[in-house]
Amino acid sequence: MHRIEDDRIPAGTTVVRKAVKSARLQVRPDGTLRVVAPPSFDVGVFLQRNATWIEEQRAKFDHMGAEGRGREDQLLLRGRFYAPVTGDRFSVDEATRRVAFPSPSALRQTLTRMLKEEVADRLEAYPDLVGDGPGRIAVKLQRTRWGSCSSLGNININLRVIALPEALQEYIVVHEAAHLREQNHSARFWRLVGSHYPDPGAAEAELRRYWVILERNQIWASLQRA
Repeated sequence: MHRIEDDRIPAGTTVVRKAVKSARLQVRPDGTLRVVAPPSFDVGVFLQRNATWIEEQRAKFDHMGAEGRGREDQLLLRGRFYAPVTGDRFSVDEATRRVAFPSPSALRQTLTRMLKEEVADRLEAYPDLVGDGPGRIAVKLQRTRWGSCSSLGNININLRVIALPEALQEYIVVHEAAHLREQNHSARFWRLVGSHYPDPGAAEAELRRYWVILERNQIWASLQRA
């Protein structure tokens, strides 16, 4: 890349060069940029031309992530923030709003076990959706979705779900359980979800807000690397 163009590209911007017909620009929830562009494309000029739109998107994400501002170094767990402290084992102190754990990898393992058990318990409340039960429940730390359901009836849940308030955790379980009966997002699927969870649209909006908060959270970023 030409040095002059480098000076016009903000720090933290990811530029991917591909044999594409036109450039694509993404503003990530943390405010950084990702550009996919042809090899000879002038990314610096492209970003300058889209400067207003970029700032609008950043402002939108700032608004969505406002609840987590200033608490990026705290663990978001079940909709509440806890100050992390080093401990020999995992424990949560509600009085002091602190959570203890020996290491990020140990915390990830503990939360994975906890969430898997909780999801299995929640699924039992929806026998009309689950039927004979899901083929398998797996908890993974994903970067693009809260959960998924395969054609074989296997349910994957994002570990980030344990960061959400219980009502939103319930919604995700209902959503994925409904996929055991409807494998798409058709009108029939949404009617099925709506018959088990009030106002799915409001839940989806809240999930987008929490996704931004988690993308900006340092503790959850450390779990991604653990």
